[in-house]
Amino acid sequence: MNTSATRRGSRHAVPGAARRFRPDIQGLRAVAVLLVASYHFWFGRVSGGVDVFLMVSAFLMAGSFARRIESGEALTLRVLIGHWVRVFQRIVPLCVLTVLGVLLATRLWYPPSRWHEMMSEAVSVVLYWNNWFSAATDVDYYATDTSLASPLRHFWSLSVQGQIFILWPILFAVAGWVIGRRRLPVRSTLSAWFGIIGGASFVFSVLYTAADQEGAYFNTWARAWEFALGTLVAFAAPALRLPEWLRTVMGWLGLGAIVACGFVLDVEGAFPGWGALWPTVAASCVIVSGQRPTRWGVERLLSLRPLVWLGGRSYALYLVHWPLLVFYLVFRGGEKATPWAGLGLLGVSILAAAVLTAAVETPLRRWAWPNATRRRGLAWCAAMIAVVPATVVGWNQYISYMTGPYVVQNAAQKNPGAQAVAAGAAASPPGQGPSAKELPYPTQRVEDLYSGEASCESEGIETDGLEDGTCFHPVRNDQPSATVMAVGNSHTEQWLTALSTTAERRGWDLIIVIKHGCFLTTPEDNSFDETCQEWAPQAQQLVLDRRPDLLFTQGTASTYTRDRAEGEYIRPGTEDFLARVAQEGTDVVAFRDNPRFEESHEKCERLGSACDFPNPIRAGTNPLEEWVGPSHPGFGTMDMNDLICPHGVCSPSVGNVYTYVDDNHLTATFVATTQHVFEERLDRAIDQARAARA
Repeated sequence: MNTSATRRGSRHAVPGAARRFRPDIQGLRAVAVLLVASYHFWFGRVSGGVDVFLMVSAFLMAGSFARRIESGEALTLRVLIGHWVRVFQRIVPLCVLTVLGVLLATRLWYPPSRWHEMMSEAVSVVLYWNNWFSAATDVDYYATDTSLASPLRHFWSLSVQGQIFILWPILFAVAGWVIGRRRLPVRSTLSAWFGIIGGASFVFSVLYTAADQEGAYFNTWARAWEFALGTLVAFAAPALRLPEWLRTVMGWLGLGAIVACGFVLDVEGAFPGWGALWPTVAASCVIVSGQRPTRWGVERLLSLRPLVWLGGRSYALYLVHWPLLVFYLVFRGGEKATPWAGLGLLGVSILAAAVLTAAVETPLRRWAWPNATRRRGLAWCAAMIAVVPATVVGWNQYISYMTGPYVVQNAAQKNPGAQAVAAGAAASPPGQGPSAKELPYPTQRVEDLYSGEASCESEGIETDGLEDGTCFHPVRNDQPSATVMAVGNSHTEQWLTALSTTAERRGWDLIIVIKHGCFLTTPEDNSFDETCQEWAPQAQQLVLDRRPDLLFTQGTASTYTRDRAEGEYIRPGTEDFLARVAQEGTDVVAFRDNPRFEESHEKCERLGSACDFPNPIRAGTNPLEEWVGPSHPGFGTMDMNDLICPHGVCSPSVGNVYTYVDDNHLTATFVATTQHVFEERLDRAIDQARAARA
């Protein structure tokens, strides 16, 4: 450090600018994090506490850099790197540990449909890019149902903060270089420099918030003015000479405004534009008021030992409180925590924050090895950050293996599915249950449904006005051995995995007409949905017009509701329409519906419950058997439920194949394993229909 630079810095130094510990600032951080957590736990709103955090972090950083420039220190690249290493050495370990915990909990308790989303978000978190990730994926930060929110959603603010931690030192370095070259006064020049930056950011924030509030909420440039305000307060506070009474009033009014912000303001519609001035200006008043002690000032409250203690653990508390809330709601259900549950979660969060700070953050901060050189510190930060991407890559590789050709090729031996039951074995054959992985792999299970191709419109088939996307021609034969139509809703559609294979083997021409949620009955029976009321008679007319050799459709409807204790019923109009089709010379095969449940096996497994559900469908024979015979010529029926729920128990998997996608739809993989039995029972049903005509 050269002497002239030192003299030049001292000439522009401000009295009182020397660094000192401000216990009231720690207390202010404690108040801010308590507001954030409390509003999340009890009110489901945004408190403005995050804005206080952002402003305070800039205040602390700005004072340090201003003193360096005043002392004549050149902010070289080596100095900046050293600063960045120290900052990220402090904040990265707990961030990585929290993310790893969330990933583990995601694997255990989250639906597989969200695994890839969580993996991508986890990487964005440790790269301090989560705010842009949230904006790009249209995250609704104000969604009312917290149980559906990402447990990493709160990291957006830490990403903004991390980006500013990188940008702000560069801005100070540029300003310091100009100040040194031009011999300008330090604090007034810095104030002008950051005043311009803050003003531009504030104008952008106001305009962007008015145009796209949700996008502005996550935007670093729309938040930069909050850091600029904290920076300006750091420059101005040491030089202010305000009377004690005014500082006392400012402090209490500021604290009151911070606490009231979330209740008074429409944070969801106003931040980070004009509205964010409320908590940040209020925090500025608290900081300025505590610059010098007063007799009755708010700094006395904020300097109380419990608040100072909590302020030292505010970072860890912010990290853990939100994932704990989200996973609690995943287990307990509901959109928000109850008052008592919120109190318990707050206590657990504080305890976890204390443990993490004492066991992880403090020891690592004091660890001598990474602090010895910049190179070691940089390597340590990089290694910590790399843990999360490495975990994600490993997880993805395992998913690829479990969905790859090797596993699929060995499925016939290790994953026989319904074939194991048909052969008289247990639901999970000996030697194949615990040791073999179920198929489809969880990430595929959620989408393991039949998907038809070749729409009727593209095939030139007249559909009598049916809605586009409800008629398909998956198996085409110009000279078919039989024409077959499968008509119904998603419960008919799920059996098309087997039926289309049968059609291909036997040279059938197969047309399917599917409308999810609708029933092939009467408009009155479909009164719950206007589109179903239109679809049902159109689909019926198409069947009557085309007169296929065979109609495959649903005969009974399953239910888990208590008002139907037997678990299934025949919907009004079913018998009349099927009899009419049979009278036209078409053989009708109506299948007995599969059971449905109040919750899915998949959710039950994630929550660690006993998931061998009793079969809710009544014991005994298929009720459709009553229609088989001379009273209903041309009618046959089939029942596959003994394969789905062997011995009356509906297990999550049969023969190491998951049976259900959700609470009522079968996986396409399981249906494929029924192929042999499906064809046998379909043939038996066709024989029933034809025998009744004789």
